[in-house]
Amino acid sequence: MTYHVALCGLTARDARLLEIVINRANNGRHAFRAAESDNLPDPRAVIVDAGSPRSMQMYEALRHRHPGVISLTISDHGMAGDTRYRIQRRSLLLQVLKVLDDLADHEFVGSKVSPHPTATAQAAAPAAQAGGGAAEAAFVEGRAGEPRPLRALVVDDSLTVREQMRQALQRLGIASDQADSAEAAMRLLEHGTYDLAFLDVVMPGTDGYELCRKIKHNNYLRGMPVLMLTSRSSPFDRARGALSGCDSYLVKPITWDIFSQAVDKALLKHFRNDRAQMIARGYRL
Repeated sequence: MTYHVALCGLTARDARLLEIVINRANNGRHAFRAAESDNLPDPRAVIVDAGSPRSMQMYEALRHRHPGVISLTISDHGMAGDTRYRIQRRSLLLQVLKVLDDLADHEFVGSKVSPHPTATAQAAAPAAQAGGGAAEAAFVEGRAGEPRPLRALVVDDSLTVREQMRQALQRLGIASDQADSAEAAMRLLEHGTYDLAFLDVVMPGTDGYELCRKIKHNNYLRGMPVLMLTSRSSPFDRARGALSGCDSYLVKPITWDIFSQAVDKALLKHFRNDRAQMIARGYRL
């Protein structure tokens, strides 16, 4: 059976990409056909952007016509919407098929095979461990129904700094993945979901400024706060950091007070001053 999925007021780019990903998929548990909401006479599910008034208005109109339709909500933090099926915007294309399969299992079939129906968890992907060799998951799933734990990406070519950062973040209730180069970091970012990133300025190959620019120019990563780590404190260096788009500029050695305040400020901005949401995901100051 093929389930029809309505796309409600999404950007032209997102709608087109979702149609390609959903309609051409042949490796899921269920078959789906996605199209603009006006082109589907009997949709079973709808994908709506919680950050778009137009999308929400179209969703309300669609729900009035089809009261039984099940919504899948896109938002910056993956927490918005009146549904259990939610996707973080920057992971949309990676998660949408898994979430639709979960939705069909729970709402249409009733098999409930997935332990993570809320779609706040993403399939774990291999990631290079700092120093090379062992691999670890770039994303750690929480228990069913629980918010995804906070996670940071630390990019620094110094093993000592990476370990110090891991311990400092752990003290704040934030898990972390580490990369020793910009190239390794980009591989992690392709598969993982992070709430903030720390980038060393001086690294072999691509430096922190260029990596920050790549992040901020990526539609699915640009909302992630980026904090630069550097021993350079001249106005010129700070200007380079600002031009690269970083959210904060931390000069080594970094004291605990400065570090914790910078993280708190970055996360508050990222979560739009919703400290309760931060705490629900494990944050402690």
